Amino acid sequence: MITSSGFKALLSTLIFGAGAIGQWLGALLLSSGEEVTLFGRSHVAKAVEQQGGLILNDRAPLEVEFACSLESLKDQCFENLVSTVKACSVDAALADIKTSGVKFRNLMSFQNGWGTDDSYVRDFPDTPVWALTATRAIMMEKPGLLYPSNKGGLAVAPWQITSKDKCPMAFRRLALPVVSINRGKDLKWSKLILNMIGNATGAITGLSPQRLAENPELMRTELQLVKEALAVGNAMGVERVDLPGFSVRFFSRALERLPLPIVAPAIAKKMKSARGEKLPSLFYDLEDPTRATELDALNGEIASQGEELGVATPKNRALTSLFHRCRQDPELWLAIRDKPHILMDYV
Repeated sequence: MITSSGFKALLSTLIFGAGAIGQWLGALLLSSGEEVTLFGRSHVAKAVEQQGGLILNDRAPLEVEFACSLESLKDQCFENLVSTVKACSVDAALADIKTSGVKFRNLMSFQNGWGTDDSYVRDFPDTPVWALTATRAIMMEKPGLLYPSNKGGLAVAPWQITSKDKCPMAFRRLALPVVSINRGKDLKWSKLILNMIGNATGAITGLSPQRLAENPELMRTELQLVKEALAVGNAMGVERVDLPGFSVRFFSRALERLPLPIVAPAIAKKMKSARGEKLPSLFYDLEDPTRATELDALNGEIASQGEELGVATPKNRALTSLFHRCRQDPELWLAIRDKPHILMDYV
């Protein structure tokens, strides 16, 4: 741990990973007066520079410092380091962070799914680790040109239960709802439940949330997948927590206590309003099977944790297997797309 006097600036944040989420978070922090450095690829940095900075919803560009090599981070010190790489890239990112020699007071993980946060604690045991997530949809038209929705917000929680530190000041000053959760694992499993709905099933069938929600049989299958996740979370001792714009606790209780034909229409309505015609993120992992996929940190982790704890998860296990088969066999994926009844035969 290093002292405040050793930092580049008292209010400074390094965002490690300059995809849509990293750029959006960087723009939010810049708007609140935070000093921000983005770490990402040179072509992204060039595109952002050419348009004058990061642009949110066609507002004035926000100039941002960009680092494109590990050498450029050497001996630099930051108040916060926020890792926004995909879950499947966390180990590689951690190796790069250690190689760079960059110093920081707080480490914040911003990944969907389960299974990455313990890696941060393992590699930086003396640094406070925070779980951070968003419930706001972000569309990136091109690098630096971002169109976030105006619904949802951020949630943050300490990953180590013993942590007595307050949420870093930079994230208490943002101009959007920020919810503090007591335990990181409660935040991450609650967000996993939201992330999984309509994601893998929508990717395999090629259906947007709007179209998926209009298929009653597929919605019931979807909610059966979620019920398995709830059962695994119960066995893990996870508490459901509400996230900005989403009452996860109410949804979970309703799904556990009420018949699916009663719950499904309400969830379908929420899906339509929250996501509309935007294809799920996992769709692009099938479209380009050379991309790393987050599926294993979502449905795959539900199946893995269920096996470890003795909780049956046959539907999530079958869906995970089918997803990987579709990545390996494009003809199989083509045969299932727009045919939900075939997916349900598998799952």
